Amino acid sequence: MKDQITVYVNDRPVSIYRGMKVKHALISFDQALYEAADRGDIVIQDSRGFEVGLDGSLREGSKLFTQRATNR
Repeated sequence: MKDQITVYVNDRPVSIYRGMKVKHALISFDQALYEAADRGDIVIQDSRGFEVGLDGSLREGSKLFTQRATNR
């Protein structure tokens, strides 16, 4: 089993270690994007359009998309 997996953030590949979470993928992709998500300025969705949290689990090939948060 490989130690690293590839996930996609906004259609761009990001390599992270197996067992890391959504927040780690965002940090690896763009620290500012992670900080915006942590503040609640953006939401993260999976490939089916479901919102996922920063502590969400990932697997090989997972796809994450970000968008500005609407007033909640």
